[in-house]
Amino acid sequence: MVRTMISTALAAVLLAAPVQAQDVGEIVGGIARQYLQQEQDRAAFAQAQQTNSLSAYQSYLRQFPNGAYAEQARERVRRLGGTVATTGSQSSAGSASLSADQRVAIQRRLNALGYNTNGLDGSFGPGTRRAISLWQRDRNYPQTGTLTSAQATEILQGRAPAASGSASNTGAAADGAPARAEGVLNLSRQQRAAVQAGLTRRGFDTRGVDGVFGRGTRNAIAAWQRANDLNATGYLTANQFERLTSR
Repeated sequence: MVRTMISTALAAVLLAAPVQAQDVGEIVGGIARQYLQQEQDRAAFAQAQQTNSLSAYQSYLRQFPNGAYAEQARERVRRLGGTVATTGSQSSAGSASLSADQRVAIQRRLNALGYNTNGLDGSFGPGTRRAISLWQRDRNYPQTGTLTSAQATEILQGRAPAASGSASNTGAAADGAPARAEGVLNLSRQQRAAVQAGLTRRGFDTRGVDGVFGRGTRNAIAAWQRANDLNATGYLTANQFERLTSR
């Protein structure tokens, strides 16, 4: 369905005005991003409707103050006896509440966790938005690609979900020495995908081979480490990387 909608929209654009071949990719990307934003908006409002509470509708409005369902959400807030905050008071990673240094710190932290932002420039472009969305997915947050204040704080403070039975059992913080040691490896997305493929071949489900070290991959690494009598940190050492990527 998504492909059909994108194809239809692209055809309309191409018929409306001739474009250069190199522009087609940008047009398709723009249409896809727009559709993704619409779907994120719809899913967030559907979740608010399912919960049907004051806090749920207020949470939706914090994420999508100008969303397609914003007016409906505001009406529900009023009916539930709450107050509707103005757009200027909404707090997110897209607002001026984050300094340039904090934005860079968030990008650096996301990369350390395995979510590639395609740069550390303090600008939250498509790469960073995608990384945020994946980070949110792995923590069961709505995949908006935009951080709430609480989520930004969570990343900046370095809290990461411990792989099951892993760091909490070793007494090491999930984002401490093991994470720093893995960060020094500076693994590319291709190398991360090779690790995931190696884990999958050995029977440890990473929930996908996409080059992104989310919760599924961290749990798989920890399970493999436990099976091999290693400290189950959920993070790789150089030697472990070599073992997992060797045939």
